[in-house]
Amino acid sequence: MRIKTVVAGMIVAGAAALAPGVAHAALSDCDSNNMCMWGNNDFVFMIGERGHGSTTITNLSGDNNDEMDSWANRSASYTGCMYSNAGGGGDKQTMARNSNDNNVSPLNSDEVSSWRTANGC
Repeated sequence: MRIKTVVAGMIVAGAAALAPGVAHAALSDCDSNNMCMWGNNDFVFMIGERGHGSTTITNLSGDNNDEMDSWANRSASYTGCMYSNAGGGGDKQTMARNSNDNNVSPLNSDEVSSWRTANGC
């Protein structure tokens, strides 16, 4: 009986080692001179990454819209802006140079619909 228990334990352990892992994002996934947003606190589930210096306001779409819970600005040159409405309307959140926020205020959570990576707010 003991041999069956050991063999069964080895099979379960082997199956767990082969099971696909859950994909996680991290702050380090945001490239230098880019600005990034994640759909969960602590930089999990990246929803956007853009190079710095763009004055074009870009809308988030689909599952990425209204999901931002953490962000990073890896630019030493440009300040970005996130907007609560498409096309740059509504409330604004500044992405200061060389900064990040791993858990935005509940008032700002799940609110971003568009953004740009230059000229701040």
